[in-house]
Amino acid sequence: MKRVVILPIALLICQPAVAQIPIDPLRLPDEEAGGYIYTFGVNYIPDGREGLDFDPEGSPFNFETFNQSINFSASGSYSFSRNLSISANVNPNLFIGTEKRDFGNRTEKSTETNTDIGAGLSVEYRADPGSTLDPRFSVGVAYPWTVTVQSQASLIRDPVIVLGSLGYSQPLDSANSSLNLGIGAGFVANERVSFSAFGNYAIPIGETNLPVTSLSFRTGYNLDDEGKQDIGLRTTLSVRGGDTRIGVGIEWGGRGNIGSKRQNSTSTNNPESTNRNTPNVVDRTPSSVPSQSVNFPAAQSTSNMPSANDSNISTNPVLGGSTRDAFQQLDRRLQEKDVQIEALQNQVRQLQQSLERLRCQLPENQESCPKAP
Repeated sequence: MKRVVILPIALLICQPAVAQIPIDPLRLPDEEAGGYIYTFGVNYIPDGREGLDFDPEGSPFNFETFNQSINFSASGSYSFSRNLSISANVNPNLFIGTEKRDFGNRTEKSTETNTDIGAGLSVEYRADPGSTLDPRFSVGVAYPWTVTVQSQASLIRDPVIVLGSLGYSQPLDSANSSLNLGIGAGFVANERVSFSAFGNYAIPIGETNLPVTSLSFRTGYNLDDEGKQDIGLRTTLSVRGGDTRIGVGIEWGGRGNIGSKRQNSTSTNNPESTNRNTPNVVDRTPSSVPSQSVNFPAAQSTSNMPSANDSNISTNPVLGGSTRDAFQQLDRRLQEKDVQIEALQNQVRQLQQSLERLRCQLPENQESCPKAP
């Protein structure tokens, strides 16, 4: 049986069964102080529409619009202890919109380019590390200014990880608060490939607003046997009212531990310490950083091109940091099963040898059994 080392992702993380392991609840590994996660990605979201409208003078025209949004992301997290961690992200956005108006006797074409940037910072508290549900609570702030509080729990049944979250977001410049419900799952295919899917449903609270549904599907591939770096392909779907947008993206990420690097440096200078095992880093996806939900224009107007914020889709993965923890725990469980299977095989061989010796001791079998030299 091959040993599986999966970094992400999730998914949320990340991250087909590789062995027939009894279905039982697992426990996430303790997070090490000094562990860090980093992720870089880019997401492309095309959008277009056509219809009939009127200019300010009342002249009718047919219009066609083609909008392109390119969203970059850089995120990271750092664990101070097994209970406390901090995450941050930066999301520059580029919007390019093209519109063509056909008045019948003439055609007008215009292009608009906008840039924008978002950022977030959050602190997460892991209430009961190692428990079955592994509850987590986080508080964060994002730009444009929004405060978010969230709770999350996870349940692992080999080889599937299921996670759920409940959060509340409050913009500081408006009363358009929302209640966010999320659920996700991760599935390990083999020692290199993993799949994850998650969805988020934002229910408006307070002023009249439209609900937003976001879905994300990710395929991850480990770049090394230790699972310290991976690359992922992501597909996103976001629906707000009657407006639906689909995006595709690619991500690259890795993990490490500052303490492990220092210990490895010490081991190089001290031969007596070369046989010591450095602690393995618990994987966490820095996706718990609060970020803006998908913003769509309340009504499409052909006379005003949408801004970059109107095309910004935030994946806001539900799998969160627990996905990588779960994948690493699955790998540890598979390694334990490998050892157990090998021990059982040795016991079976010994039992077969004992039965063969007993059979040869019978008088009627002595002639057929080979004689000991």
